Amino acid sequence: MAVPLRNRVKRALQRLSGLSFERVGDFTLVLYRGVHRQHVWYSYGVQLRSLLEQYEIDCVVDVGANEGQFARHLRSFYRGTILSFEPVKAAFERLSSAARGDPSWRAFNCALGRDSSTASINVSGSTVFSSLLKANEYCEQRFGDVSTPVTQETVSVRRLDDMLEEQVGDVARRRIFLKMDTQGFDREVFAGAERILPYVSVMQSEVSLIPIYESMPHWTDSLIAYERAGFGILGMFPVTRDRGRVIEYDCLLARADAKS
Repeated sequence: MAVPLRNRVKRALQRLSGLSFERVGDFTLVLYRGVHRQHVWYSYGVQLRSLLEQYEIDCVVDVGANEGQFARHLRSFYRGTILSFEPVKAAFERLSSAARGDPSWRAFNCALGRDSSTASINVSGSTVFSSLLKANEYCEQRFGDVSTPVTQETVSVRRLDDMLEEQVGDVARRRIFLKMDTQGFDREVFAGAERILPYVSVMQSEVSLIPIYESMPHWTDSLIAYERAGFGILGMFPVTRDRGRVIEYDCLLARADAKS
């Protein structure tokens, strides 16, 4: 698989300088020595890379993959298995194209949830806002027309534990990173992963302090559910804001009994 030019340039600069660097937000570049990643606690990118290495992750489950942005970022430092799930047809076509030629990256055109079924997904002007839930009034006021549904699609919904048992024959031997970004549906994905949770070492969930979809769980209820399942919070990183107030966090968690 061809490595993007910017990744090759980045690796070359890091070898020459002896330093690593990551972007934090839109305006800040952090320089650090690789052995000191734990001190760069405020950088999502640094902590993500550190956790995948520390927990020796060999299978990333990318739920709510959209067009493959998360997986493409991982490929700058992670070479293991990636399983990406995206239900919206247009986004999946781009995701599938991005994964083509990478034998360790597979894409699946379905949603994940508590039960296997079919459902209608609200497809927004920008597919990153597409959700099995309905955007609320605040979402449309804050993010504008791009968050407004323009159509609906009927999608297949599968349980994650069923999918992994079908696609990864040795689930019990894997060290899994579960990333969820499903626009208010993460708890439903989590409920459908019950059997494989013991093999999830690290997890990421997007939690909304200000709800942007109807009927989505309160963020504290989500964290309680994750903690009851044995996960502890490692860090919370702002995703979107409204006049300084955080709307959403990417929350990184790890199993208390996971080996690192």
